[in-house]
Amino acid sequence: MNDDRDPGRAGDTLRTADTRCAADSRGAADTRRTTDTRRTAKASGPADTGHTADPTSAAGASAGAGHGPGSPDDPDGFAAFDGVELRHLRGFLAVADERSFTHAADRLRTGQPALTRTVRALETALGTRLLDRTTRRVELTDAGRRLYDDLAPLLPRLAAALRSPAGPAVLRLGFTSLLPAACAPLTADFEAATGAGVRLVRRDSPLAGLETGESDIVVLRGDIPPGAGLRTTLLLHEPRIAALSRTPLRAAGHAPDHPHGHPRDHAGEHAGDRAAGHADTRSGTAAVRAVARRRVLDWAELADLPLVVNTVTGSTTPGLWPVGRRPRLACTAGNFDEWLEAVAAGHGVGVAPEPVARRHTHPGIRYVRLKNAPPVPVHLALPARDAHPLAERLFALAERLAAPAPAALPGDAARAARTAPAGR
Repeated sequence: MNDDRDPGRAGDTLRTADTRCAADSRGAADTRRTTDTRRTAKASGPADTGHTADPTSAAGASAGAGHGPGSPDDPDGFAAFDGVELRHLRGFLAVADERSFTHAADRLRTGQPALTRTVRALETALGTRLLDRTTRRVELTDAGRRLYDDLAPLLPRLAAALRSPAGPAVLRLGFTSLLPAACAPLTADFEAATGAGVRLVRRDSPLAGLETGESDIVVLRGDIPPGAGLRTTLLLHEPRIAALSRTPLRAAGHAPDHPHGHPRDHAGEHAGDRAAGHADTRSGTAAVRAVARRRVLDWAELADLPLVVNTVTGSTTPGLWPVGRRPRLACTAGNFDEWLEAVAAGHGVGVAPEPVARRHTHPGIRYVRLKNAPPVPVHLALPARDAHPLAERLFALAERLAAPAPAALPGDAARAARTAPAGR
C-alpha cells in the first residue's frame, strides 16, 4: 500500500513530537526542582525563604514554635529559666535565712565554695544580684528580698507536691525551745486517726518556721503577734519561773564598782548622766544580790530587778507589769541559749516558762519559783488561708481537746496577764 503523505510534513510532525517530549521532560524536571525547593524551605524554616520575608513574621514564627513566654508550648513563661534548679533555690533560701554562706553550707551539708557557685548560678540565670556580700556580712538586695518573700513559702510546698503519691504522708510540727509534753498524746491520737506521720521541726524564729514554709503547723508560747495571719487554738497554760545567776557580780553586763565600767561612759556625755548610770547599775546589782539566795519570789518583786529578754522566741517582756512599775530592760537575746548565758553572766534576772527552763539546766543558774506570775499561754497555730490538709486535721483534734482557761490571778499581775501583750 502506498503512503501518499507528504514527506516534509511527516518530518515536521516528528520534530514537533520531539519538541513536545523535550518540553515535557523540562516541565517534569522543573516540577521536581520546585517540589525539592519547597521541601527544603519547609525543613529550613522562615530564615531560608529568602531576603524579602518580613522580620516580624520570622519573630512571630519563632515565638509560635514554642520559644517565647506565653507560647502554646510554654504558656507560663518558664522556658527562659530552664537553667534554674531546685538546688539553686534551696541554696539561696538557706543563705538568706542564715545571712551566712558558712552557716548555710553547714545546714545544707555541702561545701561553702559549692554553695557560692550555686547562688551565683541563680543570679546569672535571673540576671540580677540577689545578695550583697562582704567579708563580714551577707545582706539581701531588694530583688533578693522580693524573691525570698515569694519563694520561702512556695518551695516547701513544691517539695511536698513532688513527693511520691504512694509515699507516707507527713505533717511537719514546728516549735521553739521545747515541745510541751501535752503534744505527745495529741500527735499520737492524730497519727492513729490519719495514718500520717509527724515530723518535729525546731526553729528559733517567732513563728517556729511557719513563716518560711518549713513547718505546716506550730506550737507557740505567749500572745500571738498581731497581723500574723494565723488561726490559733489554746492548748494549755504553763507557769513562769525566775532564773538567777549563782554569782550575781554584775548587773546590766558591767562591773558595778568600777568607776569607768558603764557603757554610757563615752565621750561627750555629761558627768551627771554618768553618775546616774552608775547608780542604776549599783542599785540593780544590789537588788539581784538581795534575792540571789531566795527560794520563792513574788511577781511584783521582779519590777525592781534588771530583766534579760529573749526577743525572738521568749514570752516575757516588761510590758507584762503595770505601767509605772516595770522592770528595767538589762539586755536582749536572740535565742534561748543566748538568754541562758546572759542570765548566768549576771546581766539580770530572766523569766521563762517553767517546763522550758527546767529542761535547760546551766551550772551558773538557779531557778526560783514565782508567786502570782501570769501563766504562759501555749497555742497551736496554722496559716489562716491555704493550710496543709493534715494541719487542719490536727488543729480540729486540738480544738476538741482544748484546755480550760486558767483561774483569775490576784491584783495587778492578773490585770497584766489579761490585758498586756506578752511580746515575742
